[in-house]
Amino acid sequence: MLRAHFGLTQAMLADWLGVARSSLALAELGYQSDTSELGGQNARLTLASQGLVYDGTGGSFRAPSALPEPLPDVAELSYRLRQCQAKIQGLELQLTILSRRAAPYVARLAAAPALRAYPGPIANPEDKTNWLTIFELEARRQLRNNCGATARLLLEARLAGMQREAELLTEALAAGISGNTQ
Repeated sequence: MLRAHFGLTQAMLADWLGVARSSLALAELGYQSDTSELGGQNARLTLASQGLVYDGTGGSFRAPSALPEPLPDVAELSYRLRQCQAKIQGLELQLTILSRRAAPYVARLAAAPALRAYPGPIANPEDKTNWLTIFELEARRQLRNNCGATARLLLEARLAGMQREAELLTEALAAGISGNTQ
């Protein structure tokens, strides 16, 4: 319980308790007496987990205030913000390229019904029908697999996530944590 609460390894807890790590491991598995019999160090750690200080005589009193968590590392946040901004530019460019790649295939799908609806005479109608089928199917395949709505939405989702991350980092940096450069 204490190991999980404080995120301690067996070796670290055993060191605190003044016992061999193997003894602690056996105690945790129920093969030896448990660590509650290990005296003052265990009592101190148990009470500290409850916000109390062991007084050495079996009693306790309220612990001093907790130590503050370290402030965010401004240099690391700034670096990540620059990475996000570069990634945003790259994703925006990819989105533009994707739209350009999709345009001819979207145009094919727009034109296919008009080409099929032509009422006039056609030399080799079977060949033209096959050509139109290939014309349309290639457009559908490209849009479905490479540059259509799915690819665009996935790219837009990545872009939105990156923009949100950059926004949060910008807000955090603007909120006055800039005094900490750890």
